[in-house]
Amino acid sequence: MKRRAYLRTVSLAVPGFLLTGWAPARPSVRAIHLVIHDGADGADAESLRAGVDMGLDEVAQNARLLDVPLFVQRAGEDTRVVPCSDHAVHLVAVTEDDRHPADGATPCGPRIYTSPLREWRPDAWSVASPLPSLRRPQEIRLDWHPTLDTPAAAQLNGRFLRRTGRPMDAAAWRGWMAAKVAFEVALRFEAGEDDLLALQFDGHKGQPLRFSEDGHLVQPTCRMVGGRAALAAPVDHDLLMDAD
Repeated sequence: MKRRAYLRTVSLAVPGFLLTGWAPARPSVRAIHLVIHDGADGADAESLRAGVDMGLDEVAQNARLLDVPLFVQRAGEDTRVVPCSDHAVHLVAVTEDDRHPADGATPCGPRIYTSPLREWRPDAWSVASPLPSLRRPQEIRLDWHPTLDTPAAAQLNGRFLRRTGRPMDAAAWRGWMAAKVAFEVALRFEAGEDDLLALQFDGHKGQPLRFSEDGHLVQPTCRMVGGRAALAAPVDHDLLMDAD
């Protein structure tokens, strides 16, 4: 199907929700199925899970506003095969790239990763910034920091703090963002990869975010200045890969 058949822009006045880009010419009423794979461990695991949970609560509100049935299934540790629809989207909550999830489930749709990917693969989309090029070492920057004080960032930080009693760090932001992206991608169950690459997402970073060809979000990152975070211009990792 030609891309122009998908052109539609939708905006909803819901906190933390911006639906913009390519979408089916007619809204879908087919149920959305999200499968959550929890493989997080280490110091960031609790924050990551808290971010995912907040994101799932917010997308559930959005689904009710859109009158779209939403089903969320959590894959258990002993589950070898996760039954799901052909259009399910998998959210893989891991702190480091895991090419083969422990549950061994065969994905039925895109997999949305919360960690940087070490290599591109067709079923993987990561909300994390790309790993820095080995040939071009970069300053270490975070995907999020609780001292970000732009209006949108302050709103998100406040929502998370009120909900959890803890500041939103980079792991929590990734979990929240992954839930949003998984939901918005699932809304385009008929779209092809080119159409999904044309989507834009609201990450409360002052500009729309989009996926690059290597499967990561092109997004501003946080650099610390005088003990506070400031947003730095995004870097499209595809350009660095082409130059290597």
